[in-house]
Amino acid sequence: MRRFFVEKIEKPSLNVYGNERKHLADVLRARVGDKVILCPNDGNDYVYKIVGFDKNSVSLNYVSENKNETEPELMLTVFASLLKGDKTELVVQKLTELGVKRITPFISDYTVQKSKKNERLKRSAHEASKQCGRAIIPEVTEIVSFDQMLKTLDKYDTVVFAYEDAYTSGKRLSDVIKGNEKTIALVVGPEGGFSEREVNALTLAGYEPVTLGKRILRAETASIAGASVIMCLAGEWS
Repeated sequence: MRRFFVEKIEKPSLNVYGNERKHLADVLRARVGDKVILCPNDGNDYVYKIVGFDKNSVSLNYVSENKNETEPELMLTVFASLLKGDKTELVVQKLTELGVKRITPFISDYTVQKSKKNERLKRSAHEASKQCGRAIIPEVTEIVSFDQMLKTLDKYDTVVFAYEDAYTSGKRLSDVIKGNEKTIALVVGPEGGFSEREVNALTLAGYEPVTLGKRILRAETASIAGASVIMCLAGEWS
């Protein structure tokens, strides 16, 4: 069944409007009698049956509901520097598929692209959530500065500061992820890496650099690979 996100669930019936109506009626060409899954971002899947169409809405009747089993227990937030072109959209898409709960883009000293329409990033998360079967669309926050990001890191159980020069002296992900964390933050810099000022600021705040392996990864690969390994170490892939 196709999955759609709605603001709220109504029983025994509701109407779907806007982009979701267009996708259902005009793109998918659904028919009366077809069943769909509606998600109001509460972690549950609600099955509805289509009972009618008009030019502004699709009418549906409630059938059943159940808890969605795709959402991880771990609250993983990824702080990812803005990247050139559409790479940030790619990162948001893949992090959504991996089960990340929050994505915060930030501007670093070496960030090349200094702005991005937040709606585009939210749309990437929305579409990826539908595709991969999630019941919750991850939060994509407003873009923040490096210094603003730094001030928020102390609320996480573990902070993973991915740094390309940490291979010889830094810890590995398996050294810092214990598997019993409730909240983890992954911090990944831009194409040019972190500046010396930023590395010093993170280190002085108590966050040791962590290596992602022998090879230097592209910024978009680092976010995706780092989140993947963290999810595995946290037991979300078992």
